[in-house]
Amino acid sequence: MARFKEVKTLECLALTKLGEWIAKQAESQMQFTTALSQQHPNQAQITLNQNIENIRRYIDFHVPWMLHDKLVSEAIKALSDLLEKTKNSLGFRGSMTKFVSQMNVIVKMTEVLFTQNFTYVSIDIIPKMMRSIFYTKLHMLTGLIYLNLGSLSGGWKTSDMEESIIMALKELHHLKYLIINYDCTDNILRCIVKNCTKLTKLDVSCSKSITNESINVISKLKALKSVQLYHTFVTWEGFVNLLINSHNLEDIGRCDEIGKVLEFIHINCPETCPFNLKIYVSRYATSYHLQLAVAMCPNICSMTVFHNTLQSDLMVLIELKNLYDLKLLSCDFYADQIKQVLQVKGCNLLKLHLEHVDQIDLNALMYISQMCPLLESLTFYNCTLIQHTSLYTKKLEILPFRNLKRLTCVSTFTDEQLLFLLTNCVNVEFIQVGTAIQLTDEFMFKLLENNPLIYLKELRIMQSDFLTILSVEKIIQSCMSLEILVELESWSLITESDREYIRNYIKINNFNVDTTPIRRYDA
Repeated sequence: MARFKEVKTLECLALTKLGEWIAKQAESQMQFTTALSQQHPNQAQITLNQNIENIRRYIDFHVPWMLHDKLVSEAIKALSDLLEKTKNSLGFRGSMTKFVSQMNVIVKMTEVLFTQNFTYVSIDIIPKMMRSIFYTKLHMLTGLIYLNLGSLSGGWKTSDMEESIIMALKELHHLKYLIINYDCTDNILRCIVKNCTKLTKLDVSCSKSITNESINVISKLKALKSVQLYHTFVTWEGFVNLLINSHNLEDIGRCDEIGKVLEFIHINCPETCPFNLKIYVSRYATSYHLQLAVAMCPNICSMTVFHNTLQSDLMVLIELKNLYDLKLLSCDFYADQIKQVLQVKGCNLLKLHLEHVDQIDLNALMYISQMCPLLESLTFYNCTLIQHTSLYTKKLEILPFRNLKRLTCVSTFTDEQLLFLLTNCVNVEFIQVGTAIQLTDEFMFKLLENNPLIYLKELRIMQSDFLTILSVEKIIQSCMSLEILVELESWSLITESDREYIRNYIKINNFNVDTTPIRRYDA
């Protein structure tokens, strides 16, 4: 991405203006519909539906199919702004009937986007006021590939939601990714099996209606590669049935009893092995269970393990030939042989996540840098970092962290440890620093002098009591590729006038940097 904001393409300008045009159509319809509904409410509704249908056909005919999802994004932004404008226009003496009629017209105008070219829907990023239209009109989106229905009723009105979901899914024959949390049922699953034969990923987490009986239905989805059943009523027996009857599965989400599942299959029906699982997530695993995982699921490439010193030996993991993503929880870097595991498997690792890992010192960071030369993502979450007793004195044979693209530090670091990390990851694109680290202007100037972070695109410093506006200016000047600099609101020494100054500074210099908080419709 260029350092300076570039002129928007004609395509982008056209989509933005078309989104605004849709909002203006809603605004013009508001006046006519409100006036007509006072005398002929039924006629007003019929006329509005006809106008919406005409606009939908116009958009369907004139907008290329590959641009429709982008148009949806622009139109929802414009309609959301119109919703806010209409809300703010309601005075103390305003007519509530007129206001409700206007809001209904704006929400209903969302229907003009419902064409067969609409392929991506995530309810969570749609304003709450518009979601009812999506729930009731989903059956019109026959081209949907990705559908995230979010939490729906949160499990409170599952039976009420079931009928509308089934009606929609009957028409979504191209669906490949489906997320229904809390409110999925066996009837919905049967509908999916019958009508969504291309489905490859299904997430029904937290749905209390999903039990071991549901597994018989899920197993009929022959194209399914990923299913998330965490916090449902599926027991380890259900997972046994799932693995035996769904050999294409690569991911079954978090399953804390996966060791018990594999042990049962190993004893009772070993002929069904090996499995094609590529992702393993469990908070409880003994050494024997890890051995079974390595033997029965040889294609595992992503491993998440909660370590128990008395029960599990992490050295078992070195047998996984395809392992490139390793997440370790609750262990010691030296005592639990993490160093030895990295010595053997480090050259394959692209992602390393250490959570509640103790005994990490500067030497450990150096070991990671030398043993994992291809590492692209590194995370320290609630780890205990300690001062080193004797420094690693050998000359580093490999330049540290040269392939690192993402660095997350949500732990307490000393300046020396953090400086070693940040000065060496010269190609990093994303950095997040947690609240336990208190950076200073002096530290930032020293860092940027040694490593100007010219490829950094996103910087998140979650909280600071010492950084000032001088650091913000230095960061913007030094980081040539910076696009996102957020959480400035949590820097206690940065005032609102400072933030306004920074926004103006960026605008005047035409820098391509966004400092505004992420827009959250649910706020």
